[in-house]
Amino acid sequence: MPFSAHSTVSESIQGTLVQHAGQAPDADAVVDAVTRTWQFMAAQLEPVIGARGTSVLLDRALHLTAKNFPWLAQTDPPDSAGDPLARLQVRFARRDAQEAAQAGCALLVTFTEQLASLIGEPLTERLLASVWVDSASPYETHTPHG
Repeated sequence: MPFSAHSTVSESIQGTLVQHAGQAPDADAVVDAVTRTWQFMAAQLEPVIGARGTSVLLDRALHLTAKNFPWLAQTDPPDSAGDPLARLQVRFARRDAQEAAQAGCALLVTFTEQLASLIGEPLTERLLASVWVDSASPYETHTPHG
């Protein structure tokens, strides 16, 4: 999957979220799909760039994505300071399914593009390929390797 093509990355991420959330998800299913996908991504990246590096990239992606989804910029509660997954769940709480899905996809695309700009597209592709559902077949069963 060439990461230089924004639409291909977006299609793969959308397919992955649909596969995890289902065809007609409610807001809780979307939040679960976004956080599950994030967990798979973090599991692939932390051995290479560390938990702190992964968290910093997520924070940057949240900042950039918040330009289109201002609610992503909300202040986190003090007890979620060290847990990126908890921060994601707090931000997506009380959003409708469509808005959460759009923001979740945008966030994961932005994160992936930021990662590719730092470590290069080939390494990003190798690290995250097992996370994404093939964009040609977004509804196939998929279990990430890790």
